Amino acid sequence: MTRDESLPYGPPQVHLPEDEGAHREALTEWWYANFGLTDSKGHQYGAMVAYFNAGLRILSMCDLEAKEFHHEVAFSTPECTQGVLDVHWGSADRWFRTNPDTLSYHLQSHGDKISLNLDLDSQKPHLLVGGNGLIEWPFGSSYYYSLTRLQAKGQLILAGKATTIEGIGWMDHQWMDFIPGVVDRTYSWFSVQLDNNTEFVLWQVVNPDESIESQHLTMLLTDNSVFHTQDLALERVDSWLSPITGRDYGILWLVQEQAQGIDLEIKARYPEQEIQMSEALGFNHAIWEGRMTVSGYLASEFVSGTGYAELIRPPGSQ
Repeated sequence: MTRDESLPYGPPQVHLPEDEGAHREALTEWWYANFGLTDSKGHQYGAMVAYFNAGLRILSMCDLEAKEFHHEVAFSTPECTQGVLDVHWGSADRWFRTNPDTLSYHLQSHGDKISLNLDLDSQKPHLLVGGNGLIEWPFGSSYYYSLTRLQAKGQLILAGKATTIEGIGWMDHQWMDFIPGVVDRTYSWFSVQLDNNTEFVLWQVVNPDESIESQHLTMLLTDNSVFHTQDLALERVDSWLSPITGRDYGILWLVQEQAQGIDLEIKARYPEQEIQMSEALGFNHAIWEGRMTVSGYLASEFVSGTGYAELIRPPGSQ
């Protein structure tokens, strides 16, 4: 790729709407979203859904007031349209664009005990992760963009009860020509939505010997400009040990970055948000996927907000 020095990170490698759809040449591709949702009485929920071209769907939901977590992992190959977002999974699930001129979508995802039915409208332009939408992982390169502030309205179903909710969402879409290999590594990923209308995504991949293999932070500022760096500090301060899988997950983190003056604490709303995937996959695999709170300083100003974390720990890791 020839770098265009007139652009801070080179020419864009992702273009919407055509790159919203499926990429037939991609070995791995997924569409992911997380949500912070509230009902008319102020009761709060978290939710997540992800569809993988390999034939996997993960759906999770947490009642943040009752501290109850539910998840369902199932297999079926999705039907994905090229050129525009339109993902079908099974007979009931569909995620599609509803307006050709705006970043507006509808998502319906139905499990046996939990379901989402949401209208989504992006309040900001899409974020090209890495600055241009092409990220170098330890395993290869991937195309990657996010919608960092989705207005969400609709219904959720939990324990057989339908509840009208609204809130904020985050979408990730990645595709690549390799299969990510983090089974023996620690992978920590965070999406952050601050109350001052700033968002960022960051992650870190750590080797078995505790050396850092890869880390990135991409930020969408209030004026919609983008900042990207690999120079950051992410520290796990407190952990929770899963009594089911024996994995320990970070539930309190500190992230610092000098150029933007980031000094934030990221804390789990509660620890028990682990998705056990062993039964579905046939081997010992699990992820922690849950709602976070965020507080601290950005450019010397106090800020707060919310986020989501995805954490992968090898079996028996401490």
